[in-house]
Amino acid sequence: MTTGAKSDLPPIVFIHGWKASVLVSNKTGAVAFDFTLDRLLGLTPGNVLDLPMQWDPATDQQLHDDLEASHPMTYVKCLCGTVKLLPVYGPLLEHLRASGRDVREFAYDWRRDLAETSAAAEAFLRAVADETRRPPQVIAHSMGCLVTLHVLNRAPTLFHSVLFGAGAMGPALAVVEDFSLAGAAVNKIMRNDTMFTPAQHLTNTGAVHMLAAVPNERARCGKEHIVLLEDAAGKPVDLDLTALDTWKKHGLGMYHPASGVTVTPDKETWLTSVLERCRAYRTALLPQHSPDTYPPLAVLNSDGVPTSFKFHLDADGQIDFEHISTLPGDGRIVCEDACPPEGYPLVMKLTNQRDHADVLNDVESVDKLLACLLSSKTST
Repeated sequence: MTTGAKSDLPPIVFIHGWKASVLVSNKTGAVAFDFTLDRLLGLTPGNVLDLPMQWDPATDQQLHDDLEASHPMTYVKCLCGTVKLLPVYGPLLEHLRASGRDVREFAYDWRRDLAETSAAAEAFLRAVADETRRPPQVIAHSMGCLVTLHVLNRAPTLFHSVLFGAGAMGPALAVVEDFSLAGAAVNKIMRNDTMFTPAQHLTNTGAVHMLAAVPNERARCGKEHIVLLEDAAGKPVDLDLTALDTWKKHGLGMYHPASGVTVTPDKETWLTSVLERCRAYRTALLPQHSPDTYPPLAVLNSDGVPTSFKFHLDADGQIDFEHISTLPGDGRIVCEDACPPEGYPLVMKLTNQRDHADVLNDVESVDKLLACLLSSKTST
């Protein structure tokens, strides 16, 4: 979407996060996923979000269903979308448009492999740059930061600057709870506990890219807190989350008894292939250029909500989801992990106390960061 623009400023491209675009049928136009009250209350029957667990040999992409992304979520709504209940990205996008900026939205299917999404994002950014004759200023949220960082590392000149908001960039372990526990709080949206399940996550590859997948990745990224898992005696456990044996050994994902997934050889083959791709993707996030090669970068994160970070094994070596250590964060991403890896230079970072979905609706902080990025680009 394009709005009337201040001609002296670069266009803004907004890139949303996980589960944060409306998905519609490319055959009928019918909405399959959004944040309307009937869906959040579980009144819409059926799980329509599973993707085929197979790669297309012709394209090297996961096979498609008939769904595609339409636009980022703006509000949780009811009464056929006429009444706004809770904000998603609405306040941010409305504020940017009211300021007169040229705002574009890159909407993507957050279920799919992020390498595919990254390539589509790069093509979108190039099209905007070609049309406007200037590189865009990117604002990304959550998984959108993970996509943006991947593009940034191979095409830094494509960006005017980047604002990372509540970025899911740090190598983590917390998302394995989503992959392991059917009916858990992390898999509920309000009262709907059937749309997101470990069985569904197994078919959706996007979120797997949030996992630590490179040896010593947290240390290589310059993170203060390194240990993601401890044994029953409190000793650090080395993890190779790209190895299927790790998932079997510690009862992760479909191997957890509460996952509700029946393990089959085909599913194991599929997960192995997904984890291999995850390692390649996360390796490509480590900085490839000297700091002065990158455009100005800024971060808006939160430290206001205790956030799952370090997990623990029980005496049998199984992960204990009742015993999770927390760090300050936004309820989904710990504060330090919302920053890109060491080696990407930041010109400014601001921290608020909002929860994950609301971090970028702190429009006062967004304005300060955008102004800093514009000033930094002008002075270089």
